[in-house]
Amino acid sequence: MSTDTNIGGRLDRLPLSRFHWKLFTLLGIAMFFDGYDLLITGVIIPFLRGVGKLDPGTTVYFASLPLVAAALGSVASGFLGDHFGRRKLTKINVAIYGLGSVLCALAPDTTWLIAFRIITGFGLGMQIVTGYSYMNEMTPTALRGRFQAAMALIVNSGLPIGALLGAFLVPLVDPDMGWRILFFFSVIPLFVLFLGKHTLPESPRWLASKSREAEADAIVSRLESEIVAETGVTLPPPKAAPPPARDHGWHTLMSHGIRSRFAMTILLSICHLTGIYIFVTWLPTILIAKGLSFVSSFTFSAVTFSGSLFGPLIAVIISDRLERRWTLVGASIVAAAAGLIYAEQDSPTALMLIGFVLASAINFISAVALATYIPEILPTGVRLRGVGTSFLIGRLSSAASPFVVAAILPLVANPLVVVSTVGGLYLVMAGVVAIMGPNTTRRTLESLERPA
Repeated sequence: MSTDTNIGGRLDRLPLSRFHWKLFTLLGIAMFFDGYDLLITGVIIPFLRGVGKLDPGTTVYFASLPLVAAALGSVASGFLGDHFGRRKLTKINVAIYGLGSVLCALAPDTTWLIAFRIITGFGLGMQIVTGYSYMNEMTPTALRGRFQAAMALIVNSGLPIGALLGAFLVPLVDPDMGWRILFFFSVIPLFVLFLGKHTLPESPRWLASKSREAEADAIVSRLESEIVAETGVTLPPPKAAPPPARDHGWHTLMSHGIRSRFAMTILLSICHLTGIYIFVTWLPTILIAKGLSFVSSFTFSAVTFSGSLFGPLIAVIISDRLERRWTLVGASIVAAAAGLIYAEQDSPTALMLIGFVLASAINFISAVALATYIPEILPTGVRLRGVGTSFLIGRLSSAASPFVVAAILPLVANPLVVVSTVGGLYLVMAGVVAIMGPNTTRRTLESLERPA
């Protein structure tokens, strides 16, 4: 690439504009349904059991097989996104998930419902990898942490919204209709399919990594002109930035200085994706096993999962001000402490309070680690491949968790002990990030591609 185009430097000097907010909103709406879908899985399991769609044997497959599909979607998005681009893959992801959700709502029996859930899981696995990486590459360095945390705030808002819909909407309709309505809401992101290249442009950093400098330059030049016309100010000279790293295949992820980061992303994904899945998906079932009613368990879930908004909100406030690596370590320690003492709580107030703290810490980690930290520490040419592979392994680990939880629940007197295992995972994660993680705050993506 000719250094004259200086794609990274030019993108990083752009002030906040309508373009950034528009892209953020469009991707945020599409990605909102990752959190929503994760929550309604746990919310509708008791209802599906009540109408005979699930039994203890089929429940583990209903909960775990979509995660296997999401894992495969994660790694597929890595190869496809690094080869075909972020924009095209975003549309493919949305189409798979939206249409799959319609099929879930219309499923005539358990077999078809699980089959259609596998389709939606595959689409979601692709979308979460693509969306966060896409936004990382389009956001200036000075705003990267806050924008990504705000994106995670939108994604995670699907958790309390899903819980509230489950608590108040589903009981008002026929038992076999309520869970179907929850799936129908997931057709909303299909509007992304109709967005043009001007509204949803390709990532210039990705284009530059594929030696398509003219296309990258054209997109950045258009953005520069639009922002100058919008703000009426002259853009400052861009700082010199090296070209984005090329796609040199798998050995890039195994190269000196990158392989330890890649290994850390895998360990981080295992701990976090398994921990959050056990907590979010199984909490309603665990609370019912503890003796709470359907409505009470949903109320507990709604209060607890309001932490899914509070955690990312804190991340928005402190991101780009404090070093991301150490905020992740601190949040992991908080999550570990809350998870380990959760089973010792007897009063409803204490359960909701500790659950809120745990949910806040977990979702702070999602906002910082999944949305920003993992994508930013991997090279542009293989970014989606690295993110997708780490998410693949993390999701496969979480896919095994329903079998473990289902085996543990009948054996323990206190089902809340399951949440203590979540605390143990975050204790491990704190050590992994502290020992292996690089510092990233206020460093450009191009500088992070070349470790000191």
